[in-house]
Amino acid sequence: MKRALAVLAFSLWTVPALAQDVPRDQRARAQQLFDLALADAEKGDFAAACPKFLASQDADPKTSTLMNLANCYQHNGQTASAWGAFREAEVLAHKAARPELEASARSRAAALEPKLLRLNIVVPQSSRLDGLVVTRDGVRLTPGEWGVAIPVDPGEHVLTASAAGRQSWAEHVEIDKESKTVELPILEAVPIEPTPPPTFDPHPPGPPPPKGLSTLQIAGLAGGGVGVAALVAGGVLALVAKGNYDDARDRCAGSTTTCPAGAVSDADSAYRQANVATAFVITGAVLAAAGAAVVIIAPDKKQKLAVSPAGLRATF
Repeated sequence: MKRALAVLAFSLWTVPALAQDVPRDQRARAQQLFDLALADAEKGDFAAACPKFLASQDADPKTSTLMNLANCYQHNGQTASAWGAFREAEVLAHKAARPELEASARSRAAALEPKLLRLNIVVPQSSRLDGLVVTRDGVRLTPGEWGVAIPVDPGEHVLTASAAGRQSWAEHVEIDKESKTVELPILEAVPIEPTPPPTFDPHPPGPPPPKGLSTLQIAGLAGGGVGVAALVAGGVLALVAKGNYDDARDRCAGSTTTCPAGAVSDADSAYRQANVATAFVITGAVLAAAGAAVVIIAPDKKQKLAVSPAGLRATF
């Protein structure tokens, strides 16, 4: 019997109430959704029918569809949603000059009103922080709704509150057989973690590792430079000695037995210069070669010398 009454209620309001400026394809979609919703309602599956009626109403708003949606909500136990839909249908029917539909919507809403369950969220003055946001089931409530017993559908409702610099608050409220009032507590301040005092390191880090050449490489370059300088000096001295010797020999070229005393002395001096030049060249060559070897082989500043059983080695 209940099922028959439900189907009858739906079938009474399938006539459009107001002409709407809606595209034809959207009207077709709305009609398809409406037909599917009616089919679900005939089977008693109001949980499936109500979302389709709502989608049809959104696609092509009609007072008749709204009446069917309200009726569906009522049979699905959503008393607050049904009451709100009947009240809205009453207003639309009045605008459309449909008194019978208006009277039906008004009487259906009046019959539901004593059965409504209400949820009142009280926000004391002490809890009204700057930037306070209060929500019910994810919908933000304006300050005008605080402290007002608003009709809600039976079931669980989630209340939340948040504000800058405060810990968020949330509560699950079950509305079953009676209305309820929930008072919002004072949101606690978010604890500020103390900044740790600066620590003193008795062993501060040393200077950054030096860049460039190591001491051995610098010494090798210095030794090589000295060696190059000695080579140059030896070469110059050798040229001077050869010039002095050639000059002394020319002065003796006209005599077959003796040379002038000055020529012999100059020749001896040139010979000694040549010996010094030879020593300079040999020493310079040795120093230059040793310096180059040190620069190439010695570890740079990123390396360390380590002693291992195999001997001295460079490590990184």
